[in-house]
Amino acid sequence: MAGQARSGQEPFEFIYREDLRSLPDAALAHEVKLHGGFAVDKRPGYGQVYYGMPGAGVMRISADMTTQEIIEVSADLVDVNFHSAKIGEFDGEPRLFLPANGDEMVAVLTLDGETEFILPTPEFEQYADSSEAPYRPTDTVPDGDSLLIADGYGANYITTAHLASRGWTSIFGGKSDDPTQLGKYGTAHGMNRTPGGGHLAIADRPHSRIEVVTFDGQGSKSYGLPDGSRPCGIDFVEWDGHWYAAIGSLDDPQAGRPAPIYILDGESYEVLSTIRPKEDLGIELADHMHNVTWNVHDGRLHLVCQAWNPGYYFVLELSS
Repeated sequence: MAGQARSGQEPFEFIYREDLRSLPDAALAHEVKLHGGFAVDKRPGYGQVYYGMPGAGVMRISADMTTQEIIEVSADLVDVNFHSAKIGEFDGEPRLFLPANGDEMVAVLTLDGETEFILPTPEFEQYADSSEAPYRPTDTVPDGDSLLIADGYGANYITTAHLASRGWTSIFGGKSDDPTQLGKYGTAHGMNRTPGGGHLAIADRPHSRIEVVTFDGQGSKSYGLPDGSRPCGIDFVEWDGHWYAAIGSLDDPQAGRPAPIYILDGESYEVLSTIRPKEDLGIELADHMHNVTWNVHDGRLHLVCQAWNPGYYFVLELSS
């Protein structure tokens, strides 16, 4: 790694692991359509990473990120865009939760691509008029027997479904163009469970902020990011005894500049490092970052990344 280009500020400087550009030949033609996110299987002894690729199905990355394979899904799901991927447990087995922003549903699949069931538009009065409140889900968070769903490209509600009954149990949020209004979102684009476990961290993209709320939408707190950065999501990792967050930004605050990845303190949400994949690391297609996920393997800290429009997959590694 000596002499290799680095980006970011210590202790979070990253290098480009071009050798981990491990897509199989059959998937390369579809990579341009990538518009989603990653799920890491964090069970002991596993570590594989999953994501959707329209035209191919679902991809599985090996735990060491050196190889990938296409997981076959049913014909009606092959061309669907899965805007994110999460892994949770249902009925005693791990499942993939895949929101389809263009198809008004969340697909629940086994890790081998078999369809368990489809969650359709939530059955709340807020969604009674689809022209006023479209349903275009963008992310999920598994929570025991329930699944929380962010409708980031639609009406921007956060709904909860009970997985065993397929019934809908709660709803909060909604859309607002006011960047100072808590509890409503410009685009609730991506979300994750906070390190403490009892809250959601929601990336409100046009308002360039992270809003932290309870699982029933209470106690909102807002943490601002650089204005104009348009965060697409947030992912947390525990590293060296502390929690950190990674955020992929669709844009840079400076118009026309390639978008960065931000590393934040996982408790205060202070920006600790700004990584520039295109400018500093020479990744030409990394103009807009859509999803960035932490992955730890063999004692090394990585960022699994997806640029968007065009879609492009790449991996960064913390510089030693």
